Amino acid sequence: MKSKNWLQRHKKDMYVKKAKKEDYLTRSAFKLIEIEKKFKIISNSKQILELGSSPGGWSQVICNINKKASIHAFDLLEMKFSHENIIFFRQDILKYNFKSFNKKYDLILSDIAPNTTGHQSTDHLKISSIIQEIISILEYIALPNSSFVFKIWKGSEEKNILNQLKKQYKKVSYFKPQSSRKESSEIFIVAENFIV
Repeated sequence: MKSKNWLQRHKKDMYVKKAKKEDYLTRSAFKLIEIEKKFKIISNSKQILELGSSPGGWSQVICNINKKASIHAFDLLEMKFSHENIIFFRQDILKYNFKSFNKKYDLILSDIAPNTTGHQSTDHLKISSIIQEIISILEYIALPNSSFVFKIWKGSEEKNILNQLKKQYKKVSYFKPQSSRKESSEIFIVAENFIV
C-alpha cells in the first residue's frame, strides 16, 4: 500500500515532471540547482568530488553550470549519465583509500542516501555514520578554502557533526531546498572555506 501511495505521489510531483521536461535524470537535480543559486559553489570550482553520484542528476547540473569543472564521481551503482569531464569510480567510498589517492578538491558533494529501514532514528544514524567517515578524510581530499555540501536526515547526531565542521570550516549553513519534500526530514549542510 505504501509503495502504491508513493508511486501516485511521485507521478503528481511537479519536480518529477520538471525533471522529465528538462531532461534531468532525477528530481534531486533541482535541489543542487537551488543550492547553487544561493551559495555559488559550483561555478567557482574546478575540481569536484561527487559521492553517491548515481544515476547522475547532480553531475548533469554540474556540467550545465560549469563546463570547465573536472568531476570525480563515486557510487556503488552504475551512472546513467556520462560526460568527458567525469571520471566515474564504481567503488564503495567507505572502503576506498582516499589517503593514497593523492587528489584534492575545491568542492565535495554528497547526496549519499543509505538504504532506509523506515525507522527514523536508525536511518539518521546510518547516514550520520557515512558523513562522519567523509569528515574523517577531509584533510586528505579538501583543498584550502574548499566547500563541502551534504545531505543528512535530521536527528541526534546532527549537532555533533555541525560542531565538528565549525572547527574545520569558516562558515557552516543549513539549507532546505523548496524541491525537498516538505514531509522529508532531509536537510542539506553547506560548509564553506575549509581551514587547513
